[in-house]
Amino acid sequence: MFAASLASIVGPRGPAQFRNTLILTEPSAWFLHFAMLAIFVTLVGSVAQAIGARAGRAQLIALGVVIVALTLAGVAAVLRGGGVWGFPLADAVWIFDAAVLVEQLTAFALAIALGTPGCEIGVWAELIGRLRGGSSPTTQGLACFVGLQLIDRWEAERRSRRDR
Repeated sequence: MFAASLASIVGPRGPAQFRNTLILTEPSAWFLHFAMLAIFVTLVGSVAQAIGARAGRAQLIALGVVIVALTLAGVAAVLRGGGVWGFPLADAVWIFDAAVLVEQLTAFALAIALGTPGCEIGVWAELIGRLRGGSSPTTQGLACFVGLQLIDRWEAERRSRRDR
């Protein structure tokens, strides 16, 4: 899913392909933007929890930073003499979407390779826990977008049957 989404937005024109206002009429683009925002905010909460910070507060700050950055990019676009949608706002959205997709592909590969419990978003918290010499709480709720928790559950059930 993440690889296909990344492939669909990465091309020879890079973020310039997002500058066309027709993208604003594409439901799939809006789904991508909101999904990447949800993943980002969930990821921030997971990492915050892993380092001992309050997840909800970190998520609100992260959401605020994204909103402020996008607002400033929109204002800059208007000041450049164009509409709100265009450079730099469209580019900022493209960069954000692409960065979250790359992060998720990396986390997905790490979660599989390292056998971390949980899911692709929880892999960073798990790595932080391992670096600290322990473990980190498993990310719950909306954190498992790809469904690795289902594989983890299957593996755990298989292991418990084998150990009986």
